[in-house]
Amino acid sequence: MLSFINAALYCAWVVFAATVILWADKSRGFQRSGGYWDKQASRIRRQASAAGVSWSGGETAFVWILSLCAAGALYFFTGNLLLVSAGWLMSLFLPRVIIQNRKYHQRLHTLTVLTDCLRQLQIRLPDQGSLSRAMEMVIAQDSQGESTLIMRAALDELRLGGNARDAIGLWKNAVGLRKFDHVAETLIQSNADGWTPVALRALDKSIEALEADLRAVRLTEQKAAGRRKKLYSAIAMSWSFPLILSMMDTGQKNLYLYSTQGKILVFAYVITSLYALAKGREYLSLNVEEL
Repeated sequence: MLSFINAALYCAWVVFAATVILWADKSRGFQRSGGYWDKQASRIRRQASAAGVSWSGGETAFVWILSLCAAGALYFFTGNLLLVSAGWLMSLFLPRVIIQNRKYHQRLHTLTVLTDCLRQLQIRLPDQGSLSRAMEMVIAQDSQGESTLIMRAALDELRLGGNARDAIGLWKNAVGLRKFDHVAETLIQSNADGWTPVALRALDKSIEALEADLRAVRLTEQKAAGRRKKLYSAIAMSWSFPLILSMMDTGQKNLYLYSTQGKILVFAYVITSLYALAKGREYLSLNVEEL
């Protein structure tokens, strides 16, 4: 009878999760007003917009359904009603974790593309003698379109007769990296000096400094990846205690599944593990706001 009730509740939970997708009109991107889910969807959109990453209403629905189904599955296998709230909490913080992780990798990728783009630009400046023509050459040979994406606004400004300072200001906005500020000022000054050998050497040194920052960032990421593996191993080891103790023959039912104290303890394990995974990655990763 208990198994039947659990199965029925789990099916009801999956049906409820599925209605979230049906309710989430992707064509309108969760633009309805009012209601708890609308407010949460708006909050997630604001987080993604502030982080400068792409995020769709379909991704919000997917995360919600994943969280709700995970909570239903936990209840189905354990009978612990407290774990249902763990799925609700997961639906709240999981989008933020994904957005921050996407922002982290996006900014690192932008720094890598920017460094390569500047080196290509520096190579062509002596021959072209013009910032706009050098940019055109870089974009023309950009097969993947990555340099084009971060340079297009600046080049369009120069083609329309704008000055170099305004164009490079648009470039800075497109890149969105503090590390680029010094290189941008060097580009402005070098353009004003007419790309003399002295100006080109100054540009070369500023690009070298950016490349040194990129190497330091990559080294930091390698160290952080090792620390995160240790964190994940520690969390996995902590879960071995209730699993091992559950296998001990006490002559009674499993304390973690049937006693109130055991259910509370398992719930605490789940919440603590989720918090450690979310905050641990944040603390052990490079602060991309410093880039």
